[in-house]
Amino acid sequence: MSKIAFLDIDGTIRAFDGTVPESAIKAIHQARKNGHQVCISSGRPLDQIEKRIIDIGFDGIISGTGSYVVYEGKCIRHEYFPKALFLEMVDTFLKNQCVMDFQSYNRTCVLECQKDAFIKLGEDLQAMLGEGAAALAEPPDTEKCAENLDKVEKIIYFSDDFPLEEVRRRWGHGIYAVPVSFPNPRKWGGELSPITVNKGEGIKSILKLSGHKVEDVVAVGDSDNDIEMIAMAGLGIAMGNGTSGVKAVADAVTDTVENDGLYKAFQMAGMI
Repeated sequence: MSKIAFLDIDGTIRAFDGTVPESAIKAIHQARKNGHQVCISSGRPLDQIEKRIIDIGFDGIISGTGSYVVYEGKCIRHEYFPKALFLEMVDTFLKNQCVMDFQSYNRTCVLECQKDAFIKLGEDLQAMLGEGAAALAEPPDTEKCAENLDKVEKIIYFSDDFPLEEVRRRWGHGIYAVPVSFPNPRKWGGELSPITVNKGEGIKSILKLSGHKVEDVVAVGDSDNDIEMIAMAGLGIAMGNGTSGVKAVADAVTDTVENDGLYKAFQMAGMI
């Protein structure tokens, strides 16, 4: 039986400075030519996945950490926050001076009152990552108030005073919360989704249609939002630049993204 691979983007296909190793593109093309399927599995919302990444060629896309899933060109899963929970969280974050980013498959925005603070965050992050991340400091799309937003799939928050553990204490029964999956210029930050959302659940939705079994799954990632998919995969591979959490649940650890880690992961899996 052919395998089906699920790949994180940032830190796996793409380095955080924006570089996509040629070896990663070669691995994806060769694996598909060999009869295997390859899918994106990203924390990014669909509208923030770069065209140059999608144009590499994939059989499916798990976006928003599993909130919006496309397989063979069709949306097969869409999960988002209940409106009451979303508004409660936003109100609490505003009272605690947290900066927020709201994500859905077709739009990413911030509140008008936080535009300047969000741009400053982007500038700080760009300073950490270099000129390849210049787009992070561009003015974001804005919305006047949270009540105007519907079907929000993900909240990213940043704070120097409101730790992720407090977020989990307040809403852990209704949300999936992990640290931000990219360098964080603030003391704390988190990626927050509905409790039903993670990359492992996104994979399960594709397996129902693809004909593959869990043992056919190869998952490759580097951050804590990859833990569920790495743990459930027949072969879960952590990147060499991955977090200690994702390495702890992986079956194997490959090299870093810059040192052909994805290509070497596909070799481990026997896909190329």
